[in-house]
Amino acid sequence: MIKFSVAGFAEAAKAIRNIPGASREIEILDHARLHARKGQMTLTMSDLDIEAHVTFPCEVKGEVLAAVPRAVLEFFIARTGGDDAGTLDFDADMKQVVARHGKGRVTMQILPGSDFYLIETTKFDWTMKLRAHELCEVLRRCEKALSADLNRVMLHGPFLHQRDGLKLIGADGNRVHVIDLDGPEMTGELPQRNTDILPGIIVPPKTAKEIQRIFAGDESEIIVSGTDRLLVIEAEHLRIASKLIDATYIDYPRMVPQRTEGRIVVSADALGRALDGLLVVPKSDAKGKRETVRTVRITMREDAIELFARGDGGDAEDAVEITNEGVKDGTEITFAANFLRDAIDAAGAKQIAIHPPVDFGMPFHITGAEGAMFVIGQRRM
Repeated sequence: MIKFSVAGFAEAAKAIRNIPGASREIEILDHARLHARKGQMTLTMSDLDIEAHVTFPCEVKGEVLAAVPRAVLEFFIARTGGDDAGTLDFDADMKQVVARHGKGRVTMQILPGSDFYLIETTKFDWTMKLRAHELCEVLRRCEKALSADLNRVMLHGPFLHQRDGLKLIGADGNRVHVIDLDGPEMTGELPQRNTDILPGIIVPPKTAKEIQRIFAGDESEIIVSGTDRLLVIEAEHLRIASKLIDATYIDYPRMVPQRTEGRIVVSADALGRALDGLLVVPKSDAKGKRETVRTVRITMREDAIELFARGDGGDAEDAVEITNEGVKDGTEITFAANFLRDAIDAAGAKQIAIHPPVDFGMPFHITGAEGAMFVIGQRRM
């Protein structure tokens, strides 16, 4: 028998239960690997590419290793509150488990714990320490720029790389978000798949989402380690191991045009409100469906920017005060409104600077707080 806190078990189960996703069609992946010994229980769930382990106290004699169905996890998650004592009883043949809490009981067939696939962790090539919420924040600021095109695997996950420090980049072929990691303590170097490309790793998008979900708001220190094939995030009682995307990232520094010195500085909040106001005028595409990506034009003046958007049977315009630092009167940029909206949110600054391109129609730069850069491609009006 294993005894434990139901609240502790439920918290652990919530952290890992989303890992299998669609892979639950494979029977063993609809189970959690349970390993209890020396006063601790470790639960593990996996989808064969990413796995999460969480450890918490328990009372156990000897050692127990089994693969228990997801229903056992859900049983204790649903029964938090009241009596906090829960138990798991395994039969002598280790083919069945009985989960108990108060007067509630669930009896389920189990699988051998030895059948559960674990990602093999090896000696790491690099390691860094930082706060969990800091990693979540840079992932969040890059995620809107990630490509949804599964054929472009190198753009389908954020790129953690070394270039004048550590950076994380999200790109989708139309825009780029580059965010600095604020000086984490690091040993070793990130892998380099191609001598012409920056050293770094492409983090699978599901792994990035699970890191944000599990560690959201957590200010404790974590250790991030890896090789060219593996990424491991370790906290005090939690570990995530993930296989990496086996691809070389684009050489974005060569592809992104140089940022111009001239710029206009504008309130992020005021610009965001103006963009939202323009888009209340509906616009449909050639098939009569409501457009989800709206095009906006900005014309730069000496002391303001003029915003313009076309709609069905009408137009919308607005103006926002700016500080003009060397931008020619009448300079125009045309872009997807949601791209600029995402950049404003990711910049995390009260004011942003828009740097128009040297040549008409080329991508333009946005800067906000120190250590963040955004590039947005232009589009036809």
